[in-house]
Amino acid sequence: MITVNEIANEFDLSVSGDSDKSIVKIATPGNQSDNAIAWAKNKEKLIGFKTGIVVCNSKDFNLIEPEKDVTYLLTKEITPRLVFARILHAFFMNNGADDFVNEVDMHRQNTNVLIGENVFIGPNVIIGDGTRIHHNAVVYSNTVIGENCIINSHASIGTEGLGLEFDPEKNRYLKFPQIGGVVLEDFVEIGPNTTIRRAALENTVIRQGTKIGSMCNVGHNCVIGRNCILTCNVIISGSSVIGDNVFMGVSSLVRNRINIGNNVTLGQGAVVVKNIPDDETWIGNPAKKFSK
Repeated sequence: MITVNEIANEFDLSVSGDSDKSIVKIATPGNQSDNAIAWAKNKEKLIGFKTGIVVCNSKDFNLIEPEKDVTYLLTKEITPRLVFARILHAFFMNNGADDFVNEVDMHRQNTNVLIGENVFIGPNVIIGDGTRIHHNAVVYSNTVIGENCIINSHASIGTEGLGLEFDPEKNRYLKFPQIGGVVLEDFVEIGPNTTIRRAALENTVIRQGTKIGSMCNVGHNCVIGRNCILTCNVIISGSSVIGDNVFMGVSSLVRNRINIGNNVTLGQGAVVVKNIPDDETWIGNPAKKFSK
């Protein structure tokens, strides 16, 4: 446990609010609690905080009416995201130790789960009955796999995402901590050599009945809806949201932070760079709506 004042002193931050407040966990915007720390990238995000501790830019802070139940950690020169990453590295990380503890033997005791040879399963993993995990698959910590799922050979579930923040003082990139998890709901299939990256702070989610082909990459923080089909070589960049019943053709690609509606079809090789509403077909690079 650490206090706001200790963090302020460690990282040369100013405090507005209760500097003696203890910090016990990490939060995300929209999911704050009294003793949780989060960060706000701009004024609009900062306004949404009603409780907890938030790292923010002092200029943004001067533009809002502070909430009485929020403690603000103020930075002037360094971006709030970089400060937040530094705080997490210093006080909330285990340096990936869980990723080297294999608990596969414990899961083999469940006779309702079939696990192949040379499989790695990290701590704090839940696997539902009827699930099959094929040879050489990797399931990292903080993963939930539902019932009747199929994880094919050489798949990687819960791989660390590529979240980075440039640190000008050290002239190198600092990893934005990837300490969230992955949730695969029931009847999900993950193809050979496919990677599902864990979320930075919450969960990457693949909803019930979705089938993902071989050599795909689902970025951190993504949410993919029910009964989607992702054929081979599909790439979905981080923090994108895919609706239900979406079909993605071979080698289609979705830019980060894109929203795709329900019942959408993406043609082979489509490169999606803007949001797509429900019930449409898009093709090409950059992808555009297809009209017969």
